Amino acid sequence: MTFARHRDLPLLILFLVIVASGCAGGETSASAQSQTVSPSSPQTLLAWNPPSNYADNAALDPYRDLDHYEIYVREDGNFTDTDLPTAVVAAVKKSSATGGNPGGELLESEFLLNNIESFIGEGNRHYVSLKAVGVDGQKSAFMSPVVWDKI
Repeated sequence: MTFARHRDLPLLILFLVIVASGCAGGETSASAQSQTVSPSSPQTLLAWNPPSNYADNAALDPYRDLDHYEIYVREDGNFTDTDLPTAVVAAVKKSSATGGNPGGELLESEFLLNNIESFIGEGNRHYVSLKAVGVDGQKSAFMSPVVWDKI
């Protein structure tokens, strides 16, 4: 099946967590430790489940069918198709530890929002949304926005 026939893919991707990972001196997750983040600022993690089905419930192989995710940030929750992504995250990354995954690849499923803080407006409240992009270039619709309160 082609990705182009399933533009409702965002219904299948769920935001699982937007959590504060803690401040300096607190415990950080393994993924947060590999990032360079100012120790005086809180770390906010955006996490999601990669899709496993198209909108019609046909099986989707995220290793083969997904290329990347686009992360969008606005000061309001009114995302439009003319918005430009604030960040792009590869759907699959190479890993030296295979962990049973094909070709030593791992599915990407999280992003530290602190990495894009310098690229967004001054306000404390922002809305974050995500689009999945297939290897054929077709994009899903926007996911339901989630609130990101910068501290």
